[in-house]
Amino acid sequence: MRLTHIPVILFILIVPILPGFHSIGHSQISDSARVSILTIYPGDAIYALWGHSALRIWDPSTGFDISYNYGTFDFRSPISFMARFAYGKLDYQLSLNRSQALLGHSWLTQERGVVQQELSMSPEEIHALYQFVSINARPENRVYRYDFLYDNCATRILDALEHALQYPLADSNLVDRSFRSYIRPYLKNQPELDLAINLAMGIPVDQPASTRQLSFLPIEFQILIENASKINGEQLVARTDTLFGQPSSPKPRESISLPTVIGWGIFVFGLLLSVKDFHTPKRRIFDSVLFGTISLIGLLITFFWFISLHEITRPNLHIMWALPFHIIALYINKRWIKFYWAGTMLSGTAFLVAAGWGAQHIPLATLPFMLTVVVRSIILMRVPRTGFEPVLPA
Repeated sequence: MRLTHIPVILFILIVPILPGFHSIGHSQISDSARVSILTIYPGDAIYALWGHSALRIWDPSTGFDISYNYGTFDFRSPISFMARFAYGKLDYQLSLNRSQALLGHSWLTQERGVVQQELSMSPEEIHALYQFVSINARPENRVYRYDFLYDNCATRILDALEHALQYPLADSNLVDRSFRSYIRPYLKNQPELDLAINLAMGIPVDQPASTRQLSFLPIEFQILIENASKINGEQLVARTDTLFGQPSSPKPRESISLPTVIGWGIFVFGLLLSVKDFHTPKRRIFDSVLFGTISLIGLLITFFWFISLHEITRPNLHIMWALPFHIIALYINKRWIKFYWAGTMLSGTAFLVAAGWGAQHIPLATLPFMLTVVVRSIILMRVPRTGFEPVLPA
């Protein structure tokens, strides 16, 4: 992979979220047109954590140089964007941009690496690709329903290439890793977001991914294209250049995250309280804070499972220990409530066993919270319920 000089940076593509750039009308291309894949490496913003892919078609003989970006969305209202993203009803669209006009923005200031892979395609194949993306770019076709794993800026380009080549570039053979294991390294510098996303994602992301499915990650898509061959056995990539920066693949976290440290601290504190309360069980302010927080987590899991349109968030076995009713049960002063806490203890233990058998991944940061819920449930199911008892201070 060669590092080119500054003039090459003129061909860097726009970031996937700029709503201000307008679509560009098409002109015809000649038989000298070329095609390349642009891989934009991860950035610091949430929308840029997993990188970005774009398709570039340029024609030296006519000056035609357009980047086709399937990752454009409207971020002018962040609250609306986040709400639509959480619900799973977020529309992306294909936008067209003049590559050279994008110099003043984004990649130089964001310091994100950019890699270009020039493809070996015949004029007929390039014209077929150009025709395909031109039809996609029509107003009635350019908007699509975004799906993080299955339909995004990278998978759309793979579909376009396979249409033009009339040959599958990726197979459905399973790899020995899950979707989750591929996603998490990109979040190593965002431990709080890592915890939230891992709690929200359900069993589907713990299934082995196929080579083809991994193309949802731009860097994995770059690797797939680099290793791809055409139907005649010729390598698809004719040349690879680093246009900007020093791109590198994300690495797994090597240290314990802050949420994990906090979680284990809470578990130790809860365990000490439980030892103290073992002979004279009582509710405490600690329980209100703990089960109030866990109930909020349970509400989010319930939303993503039963209300959200996302497929990757259901089923989610974390609901077995993070029920949204915990905070209500804490203040019910009935004898039968002991069965609720007994059920919580058994359900949490069952989840731990099921996860141990590979049913669903347990993020390390959530393990101490789950164990604290189990331990305090043992105490709460033994609290006398003969009359109203105020929550006592810890």
